[in-house]
Amino acid sequence: MSEKTEQPTDKRLRDAREEGQVAKSQDIGATVQLAVILLWMVTEGPRMYAAIGGFIDATLATVNLPLLDAMTLLTGEAATLMIRFVFGLAMLLIVTLILTGLVETGFLFAPKAIMPSAERISPLSNAKQMVSLLKLFELGKMILKIVILGLTFTYFIRSYAESFAQLVRADAEAGLWVTSKMILWLWGILLLLTALFAVVDYSMQYRHLRKQLMMSREDIKQEFKNSEGSPEIKQRRRELHREIQSGSLADSVASASVVVRNPTHIAVCLRYCEGETPLPQVVEYGRGARAQHIVTLAEALRIPVVENIPLARALIATTRPGDYVPEELFAAVAQLLRLLRDDTQEEENDE
Repeated sequence: MSEKTEQPTDKRLRDAREEGQVAKSQDIGATVQLAVILLWMVTEGPRMYAAIGGFIDATLATVNLPLLDAMTLLTGEAATLMIRFVFGLAMLLIVTLILTGLVETGFLFAPKAIMPSAERISPLSNAKQMVSLLKLFELGKMILKIVILGLTFTYFIRSYAESFAQLVRADAEAGLWVTSKMILWLWGILLLLTALFAVVDYSMQYRHLRKQLMMSREDIKQEFKNSEGSPEIKQRRRELHREIQSGSLADSVASASVVVRNPTHIAVCLRYCEGETPLPQVVEYGRGARAQHIVTLAEALRIPVVENIPLARALIATTRPGDYVPEELFAAVAQLLRLLRDDTQEEENDE
């Protein structure tokens, strides 16, 4: 069996993505949620603590009330607290979790990942997955997280043990204030540790996925043969070949003053001759294989080829062959032509 020493091709990565194989880490979602909760506590926390203080006062005020009246009052106060703070925070976290997953995976929808297959329901395959290196890494990571978080919390609690002891002597307002500050500090530490775990975990997941998708030279050759055999690619290649043979593409490239490209996917031929063309004109352009042929022809004809990604994209998006350069691109094209003219003059002077 050939050794897999080659990096995965774009097609291999696309196929893996369609099957739901993307680098992702649960710790990223946890980090974002912890950050959202911390921000919520900073912005909404004072109002929540004030509301809790009011609830405590209301509880003390019901001591002399009949039981039914006290229960009704406290139930209403508790429901108000739950709806205003707990329900609002829960909805915020749900939206955050969904958005984080979409951003992390690039809005991935992979039906193949949830379709049943013989491999997924095979007991032998499941047993192999349970003892895989990745599962062992996940177990080790979980144990390490528990140990680090446990040591951190233990150190924090020991450092503030005296403050905790003094809370019994403080009134409700002071106790809530001290408790809130401690929670914020503790939450900040938890957020930093989780963010560190997320960076390490994502890098490990990414490396594992890339290693899993590595290809052998035979795999790449077979993939190339399969893609070459695609009817669409064959048809496009025949059309391009006929166009080159007829001379229309070569003539258009030969008439250009400069070819602007984006390195390999886009090529735009511009023509400008003082006294002949009133404005710079797009005489030809192409994408993909056509763009590569344009660049090859231009280099063979010794026509300047300039890599300018923003300009190439703007030209191919706003013009068609035969169009003059639009007004919003005058400055960029004029600067390009000026630089080419200066370079040509310098070369002539050197000669």
